[in-house]
Amino acid sequence: MNDPDVVIVGGGMQGATMALAAARMGLRPLVVERHRIASGATGNSYGFIHGGLRYLQTMDLRRWRRSRRAQSWFLDNYPGLVRPLACVMPLYRGRMRSPAAFRLAAAMEAWLVRTTGCAQALPAPDVLAADEVSADYPIPRHHLTGAALWHDLVVPDMQALMLAILSDAGVTGPALMEQTEAHDLVVRDNRVAGLRVGRADGAIEEIATPNVVICAGSWSGRWQHGREATSAATLAFNLLLDVPFPTDAALAVSELPGRGRSYFLRPHEGGTLAGTFYCPASGAREPDVGAEDIEAFRGALARALPGSGIADAPVRAVMAGLLPDRDGTGRSLSTSDIVSTAGPAGLCRILGTKLTTAPLLSFEAAHKFWPTEARRAA
Repeated sequence: MNDPDVVIVGGGMQGATMALAAARMGLRPLVVERHRIASGATGNSYGFIHGGLRYLQTMDLRRWRRSRRAQSWFLDNYPGLVRPLACVMPLYRGRMRSPAAFRLAAAMEAWLVRTTGCAQALPAPDVLAADEVSADYPIPRHHLTGAALWHDLVVPDMQALMLAILSDAGVTGPALMEQTEAHDLVVRDNRVAGLRVGRADGAIEEIATPNVVICAGSWSGRWQHGREATSAATLAFNLLLDVPFPTDAALAVSELPGRGRSYFLRPHEGGTLAGTFYCPASGAREPDVGAEDIEAFRGALARALPGSGIADAPVRAVMAGLLPDRDGTGRSLSTSDIVSTAGPAGLCRILGTKLTTAPLLSFEAAHKFWPTEARRAA
């Protein structure tokens, strides 16, 4: 193939959508992935494409709008590779997560949909009665007053979605270099001239290109320049438990009913997918989940669903990845996206924080990085 116009390092959602953004501007992208496509945090994520309802709890209208736009992007571009999923969260008396608070958020969302012109592609939120939700789920019933019901999107097959995006970007065959690790930039006169990569057989190859975009998630730290804020890694993992889930909806629970970090459970491949659990992983290069990490998650699930037995089910699979974190503790996940052009001309580093909004961030970064091509493509 001809020399690519841009080499993108990272085969997760950020890298794939960056390749698509570049292709839609008339550029020829090549993607370098150190393992396999969708083998890291993207492929092992819980698979939710959030619509932003949760941001209305804190009146963060900007993030609500952004999530709605991103959710619509997936529905418009890949409708056959995402599907609606009902989500249920028990609500308790005397807690912030109460029926009154959820009805207020739902009413606010309905008003925002009417006034902003956002499409209401999924069913509107609702509140279920306490006896209805307690009959369907093995949840704590003390002070239970009902349950929030809303719909988000879920990706049933993340690899299929990723390959579809890459195919639309023209990233197939030699333009997709899996099991290839990015080593060093080739720089001449303070401008990117290429990228050296290592193949699985140990061979070192130099790819000539004027642009390199780093979309390597928690591995992108080695490409930081100057005074850029550093990022650490946090281990995030989900468990596929070998026990059927009682309904087709997802259930959100927490160790203290009605407050604290939520864990989701939903049906997946005949079992129950539970997630997401976070552990410190400062300095980690690979997502290594230990037996003690699994037991810690089991303990959290047992406290959230006492007596249900779900936490005791055999583990069929562990789905793990590394996420960017401010300090590597797992308690301060990065919430601010980064688009940096520090370093030689032609180098861009993108560090996204949400699977949902990765496409928007990629297209915004592409317009910033290649303004001339963006104007031509408009």
